[in-house]
Amino acid sequence: MRRISLITESSARPDEALPAYLFYQGSKNRWINAVIEYMEVRAFPRENIFFLSHYGQRIIGYEETVNPYPKQKYHPRAKEAAILADKVLDFILSMNPLPFVEIHTGRTWADPLKQLFDKHNISYRLFADGVSLGQKPSYYGVLIEEELDKRRLKDIQRERWNVSSLIRKQTPQEASEIITRFDKQARLYGIERNLEELKELLGGYKQKRKDEMKALRELENVVQEEDPSGVLSDFLQSQDSLADLHAHRDFEGIKNQFGKSMAKFTLYLIKRNYVTLMENRISEALLRTQIALIK
Repeated sequence: MRRISLITESSARPDEALPAYLFYQGSKNRWINAVIEYMEVRAFPRENIFFLSHYGQRIIGYEETVNPYPKQKYHPRAKEAAILADKVLDFILSMNPLPFVEIHTGRTWADPLKQLFDKHNISYRLFADGVSLGQKPSYYGVLIEEELDKRRLKDIQRERWNVSSLIRKQTPQEASEIITRFDKQARLYGIERNLEELKELLGGYKQKRKDEMKALRELENVVQEEDPSGVLSDFLQSQDSLADLHAHRDFEGIKNQFGKSMAKFTLYLIKRNYVTLMENRISEALLRTQIALIK
């Protein structure tokens, strides 16, 4: 539902033409300053904000230029407030569908508006109802802080989604990137324990990877010595696991012919399997991290 805001004019005004939201601000207008800040903090659509002016019974757009006008010598009378309320009602009834109306005015303006809105089934909320003039800035200060808290929570949630978006294939490389980029914000995002787990797993993964590469280099050196013809190399390239190796019909013969190389190859496969197991553990930890990010 569309929302519009109605804000009372301020009595202390500059002697120059300005957009309404600037014209009605000032060091002596703490209440109106707070209302305008509340609008800005919420990113309330400017085209839906209007000031109500006693002078000429006007409804003034938020960014509409306002020329200086006489300062009223007395508080608006009930009759004057009723006339402006009728204008506001016609203005709102011209909108389709009817909006929800926020009222940021004193009782003089608010009372006739509420009566008309009740009569015509227009939804509304009167802000700072029953709050004294001196306390109204504090009242809006609380609302502003609440909005800022909401914004911070939204920003944090967006960042949490950003972290989650990096977890696509659940690889050690993704885990490393997340730790590098978001370690300092881990507590804020609620994934402090997850990142600590990933750090530990990555440490183990890197060591297993080193062991695998060391085993591969040792294998390559021995194969060069035992297999100058390349027969063994062709055989080894077709073996992806210990299961494949042991299931091969020529395994025993190859082992007897190239015993040293086969021992090194077996060790390499074991080391590679350890790496795969660590990759799987990291993948599981990354999934747990994603789950934590959406809670």
